[in-house]
Order: sequence, then C-alpha cells, then structure tokens
Amino acid sequence: MRHAILITTHDNVEISKSLLSLYDDKNIDFYFLIDKKAKSYNEEVLKDICKESNVYFVPKINIYWGSFSQIQAEYILLENALKKSYDYYHLISGCDIPLYTKNEFFDFFEQNKGKEFVEYSPKEMAEKNKVQDRVKYYYAFMESVREKSAIKRKPKTFLREFFLKLQKLLKIDRTKGKEFQYGSNWFDITDDFAKYVLKNKPWVIKHFKKTCCADELFLQTLLFNSPFYSNNYYCLNEKNRILQRNRYTDWTRGQPYTFKKEDYKEIINIEESLFIRKFNYKNDAEIVNKLFDWLRKKG
Repeated sequence: MRHAILITTHDNVEISKSLLSLYDDKNIDFYFLIDKKAKSYNEEVLKDICKESNVYFVPKINIYWGSFSQIQAEYILLENALKKSYDYYHLISGCDIPLYTKNEFFDFFEQNKGKEFVEYSPKEMAEKNKVQDRVKYYYAFMESVREKSAIKRKPKTFLREFFLKLQKLLKIDRTKGKEFQYGSNWFDITDDFAKYVLKNKPWVIKHFKKTCCADELFLQTLLFNSPFYSNNYYCLNEKNRILQRNRYTDWTRGQPYTFKKEDYKEIINIEESLFIRKFNYKNDAEIVNKLFDWLRKKG
C-alpha cells in the first residue's frame, strides 16, 4: 500500500525532520503546505533527508484560524497528492508525532484496508458548541480573529458581530434545514473517498465559505452523506465520544494541551492512536527527541 502524508505547518521544522527520517520509505510520500505567514520556516533542511520517500512542497497560502483558508489548505494538499496514486491520504500538522513505528503504521492500514478514519463528535457536543450556527450565518473577517494588532482586529470584530446580529434579526439561515456533522479536522482517508471530496469541491465552497471553523464540519458532512460512511472506523471512549483511531489530543488540560517532558511515560503507554498532538520543539525539545528515540528503538 502507498501512503501520502499531508502536512500543514508553520513551525517545528525539527519535528518534521525527525518524522521524515523515521518514515522514509518508497511507499510513503510527504506533502508540505507551509503557512505563507511563516517567514522563518526553513524548508530547505527537509529536502535531502529522505532516501526513498518523495518530499513535495505545494503552493503556500496564508492560513488563518477559523477561516475558509483551512479548508483551502486541505484541498491544495489533496489536489497535489491525487496527481499520483496512493491508497491512503493522512492529514497531520507540523506539531504531530507518530506513536507507531513505520512497520506498525503499514500493518495497521493493511489490516483495515478500505476503512475511512474521520472523527464524529456526539450531537450533544455539537449542540453545546453551537455547531449549526457556524454555517447558519455569514462570518466576515474571520482572518482577523487572532490578529495580534488590536487596532486592526477590533474594528473587524465589531463589524463581524454587527453583521451576525443583523442576520439573526433578519432570520438568515444558510443551512436551509440541512444537518451538518462535526468532528476533528485530521483524517486518514482512502483514494476513492479523496476523489469524492475533490469532486464535491463546488458544494463545499458554496456551503462553507464565509463560515466559522468549518474545517471541523465539511469532511464529516461529506462522508455522512456518501456511500463511504458505512466504511468509517470508530470506537467509543470512556465518555462515549466517537473517536477516530488515528489521533490523540488532550483537551482536558489545554485547547489543546501541549505535551511536555514530564508526560513521557504517559505518552508511551497510549494505545489506539497513530499520532499524538501537539508539541512545541522550541519550548521542549527533550520530549520530542525522547519520543523519536523511543520509536527508533521500538522499530
């Protein structure tokens, strides 16, 4: 089986270097989309690490939290990877670390060939987070939500909130009764479903442009309304949350929590996850290096 690992990143180039070295294989290729705003990201150091894998750098765009640019980034990665033929496409970020060795990674997907790995959160969580409101109204200036300059951010925040109140007053409803699904944006999907996602790009643009945090909605909604949904792999944890097997993220200690060196023993005992996020190499290189050393010894 052949795999394309799709990586959106703006930082933590050292993590990517270790990942390329660990997963270097003729059956794995890497596609990087580097946030255009990341001026200090040195992609040159990644070009000569792999001896067998191909490493591709797709066109850069500015990626803004909560905006449609996050969906655009996923489409750019998929469109470029689909020019070649792969069995699976895996979306991760530059601050993710694998929990499986390369051989364990291959074995898992051989054993689950044809399964889709897309997380679905339960309805009560979607209702709590007012997910339907994310697509019900038009959201202006989402690229400024995390703008550091208050002078630039505050006027746009005021206008966005004003437009939202006006739409509620006018009873605007873009959903027209449709129910949108909700879950994590990270995925592992088959070639057939990836082609289906590309085929439905016009529908995605129509329904999710000018929305809020729609990267957590569009893939779940597409899959739910497709023939591929019956192939989705999921399990239930102790809180009865429907989980994808492929990611471990701690939302109890942060939004999400950034793992540290004192979490090492906890991490190496995690089961049921292919990748763990997130890490910050600049703040704690020790935990990153220890985990990759552990994987190399295990493999």
